[in-house]
Amino acid sequence: MHPVRLERQLNYLQINPQIGLVACQFRHFPRSGLKQGMQEYETWQNGLTSHDVIMRDLLVESPFVHPSIMTRRSILEQLGGYRECGWPEDYDLWLRMAAANIKFARLPETYFFWRDHPERATRTMDEYSQDAFRRCKLDYLKKEYLHDCKQVIIAGAGKEGRAWQRLLKQHQIAVSGWIDVDPKKTGQILHGANVRQPDEYDDFSDKLLIAIGVRGARKQFRGILEQRGLQEQIDFRSVC
Repeated sequence: MHPVRLERQLNYLQINPQIGLVACQFRHFPRSGLKQGMQEYETWQNGLTSHDVIMRDLLVESPFVHPSIMTRRSILEQLGGYRECGWPEDYDLWLRMAAANIKFARLPETYFFWRDHPERATRTMDEYSQDAFRRCKLDYLKKEYLHDCKQVIIAGAGKEGRAWQRLLKQHQIAVSGWIDVDPKKTGQILHGANVRQPDEYDDFSDKLLIAIGVRGARKQFRGILEQRGLQEQIDFRSVC
């Protein structure tokens, strides 16, 4: 932790009473041997520079490195603190904060340095697995975007999209259709639903989840859907 981190974050919260949680930029170390996925996570998270952008990407991954944040004690008391639910307790807290309309912010300076090592809980504990993250995200979605929802469209017919289909099925939510740009997948029937190209889809009456793990594909699909007049967080949500 940079020696001035606590001071700068405390000052920010004092000056901005409407903000409930403030993070900062972070950097992994050591840089040698740092895998591409962690480098991309660092770049992605540091790019979440405003409340609106954080909310847009809230379900992509955890938008904050836990030891880099400062929040208000009153908020923790209001929400009951951390919970043990079988998924990441910090991410669960961020989602509950979002549901309570807590405002987020991030300082533009790098005040936290995150040591990357193979024994980290992220890599060793079941609570931090990708399956656990999906269950945590769905818990949040069922309370707002997918409340009383019986079927959805999934953008992405790959590994991540199929993992979401299996989880949704456990919660009695069916997949009514798939969208994918891969011509090898389009035209197929996947779990009883058609896989179509984006320009072949006319009916977006069902809720839509973007569940694509391929690098750069989320941004591509966002552009396609926005060109069709769909609004993120209203007509579709990105979940990876």
